[in-house]
Amino acid sequence: MKKNKYFITLLRPYRYLIVGSIVSLIVFANLGLVLPWMLKIIIDRVLGASDLGLLYAILGSIVLIYAMRSIFFYMSHYFLFYISQRLMFDIRKKLFKHLQNLSLRFYTEYRAGKLISNVISDVARLEQMIFASLATVAMNTFVIVFITGVLFMMCPKIALICLILIPLQLVNFIYFRKIMQTQQIDLSEKMSEISANLAETINGVRVVKSFAKERTENRNFVSQLRPVLDLTININMNGVYLWILAELINIGCILVVLAAGGSMVMNGTMTIGEFVAFYTYLGMLLGPIVSISGLSTTISNGLAGASRIMKLLNTIPEIVECENPVALKEMNGGVSFKDVIFGYNGKSVIKHFSLDISPGQKIAFVGPSGSGKSTIANLLLRFYDVNSGSISVDGHDIRTLALESYREKIGVVLQEPFLFSGTIEENIAYARADASPDEILAAAKMANVEEFVKKLEKGYKTEIGENGAMLSGGQKQRIAIARSVLNNPKMLILDEATSALDTVSEYLVQDALDHLMKNRTTIIIAHRLSTVKNADLIVVMENGEIKQTGTHEALIKEEGVYRQMYMSQEEKAFRKITGKMIIDDIDDDFKEFPENNVFGEFEDEYEPDEKYDANKARLSGKRHAEVFKPVMGKTNINMKNSGMKADL
Repeated sequence: MKKNKYFITLLRPYRYLIVGSIVSLIVFANLGLVLPWMLKIIIDRVLGASDLGLLYAILGSIVLIYAMRSIFFYMSHYFLFYISQRLMFDIRKKLFKHLQNLSLRFYTEYRAGKLISNVISDVARLEQMIFASLATVAMNTFVIVFITGVLFMMCPKIALICLILIPLQLVNFIYFRKIMQTQQIDLSEKMSEISANLAETINGVRVVKSFAKERTENRNFVSQLRPVLDLTININMNGVYLWILAELINIGCILVVLAAGGSMVMNGTMTIGEFVAFYTYLGMLLGPIVSISGLSTTISNGLAGASRIMKLLNTIPEIVECENPVALKEMNGGVSFKDVIFGYNGKSVIKHFSLDISPGQKIAFVGPSGSGKSTIANLLLRFYDVNSGSISVDGHDIRTLALESYREKIGVVLQEPFLFSGTIEENIAYARADASPDEILAAAKMANVEEFVKKLEKGYKTEIGENGAMLSGGQKQRIAIARSVLNNPKMLILDEATSALDTVSEYLVQDALDHLMKNRTTIIIAHRLSTVKNADLIVVMENGEIKQTGTHEALIKEEGVYRQMYMSQEEKAFRKITGKMIIDDIDDDFKEFPENNVFGEFEDEYEPDEKYDANKARLSGKRHAEVFKPVMGKTNINMKNSGMKADL
């Protein structure tokens, strides 16, 4: 019932066009119903009396009638096409707007391919049903009522016998429609799953090819298609069964008319003209009945699509603005977390989190995977709402702020930046549609985009492909940074912005980020601790709680999670360079590398609490603990034989 009311509301703006189309269809159908009566006149009066004048008059009338039918056919179908296409436009617009308002949690639970199926396929099915309902049902219902009246007027006895058979068509239609609608809903769900899996496979084609899983994916795809094949055949065959039964009922009507009508003609109670007209009208009556019965598949498809659309539209957004939200005109960047608790699906993610961030301060969140670092950023962006506690920006609880005015003042650079299909210039300008070419160029230069764009034949007009497929990871990241620079955010969130880059790309991206972070409140989420040494404050998280806070220099001196993480990362970096394991047993003195070491002899230059003689210090499989104390400063390892140099 609620579903019907919703679609009636959608149709209300087009009510006058709907009335116009229905009236045009009725006039079109009504003009066609005159022909059998004219045949009766020709047989009974023209042929018997050889009245050529009347014959020509009737033929001229037929030409005029069919010319008028063409006009009304054009009008009715223009209105119908416009209404159905406009309705599709409105529903898709409403669906897309609704999808934009749904929270991130919805997108983690609902597959993208299914959403695409909802917006494209389900709406198309609904449009076909509405068009068929308005065109076929409206016109044919009138035809059935009108012809039934004419048949009763011509011969009530035969008409009554035919009328008894007509309800059987209705029972036939309703029975199969219920079966086919259930099957169609199942088919729609299966097709949306196939769409989702297809999109996933295409997006992951590199992984598929790298593991040589083409045949496996082909088998999976075929295994998903096979139930759809069987179900589609069943649906279509049910339509065939419906049509066969409808035809049997029609044949029954025809046999009754031929038997009864023939007897009446022979008895002289009915003229040949009346018999021909009655039989013709009966044929015109049975046609619309079969036509309506044939709509069972279309209507089942449409109702299934409508059901899925309503299910999506009834999904309530988790994040909604309060009444009379505050529109932020300016943002200073002061942030306050007060006893924030957050969790989902019964799992506690953030526990009693409290932190104050001053405007312009650079804050780094570090900790093991799953410690809640990215969740803090998601809560700050209000992708989710806290379960208890509050988050305030410049003294305003973010739940009281207008979302658009709030989020547009925050810049976000993710570990895996997303770029849209189009040119480099269009992707940078995505942040501000009104940006001038000079502003775009300035943002690109600040983000070191110019460094690689100048080597491209088309420069900033270069097409980058889907999600920047034509670019490297570092180039994509720099375009994402340029996008944030152009937006000129007052607050910046960097979520593992350089963790997936090689050394050269990381240097260029980090240089771009340094420009971007100036005079802005910056929240850095990082796993590699070497990227957060210069932060004003480092917040160490574990299991959703703050374990330590302080600067890099202070945290490295105290026992805790941060020191353990840093030591572990330094050890991994050293192993990567030397190819040797670090032994926990550490000698007081440094020893020589073995002569057969592939890297040759290393020199270690560092600045510990007490300066060591660089010539005396040697690195070996047993590494002195002092080397790994970051407070000692920068450790340079010169590989004499290889000509390489690495910074730990």
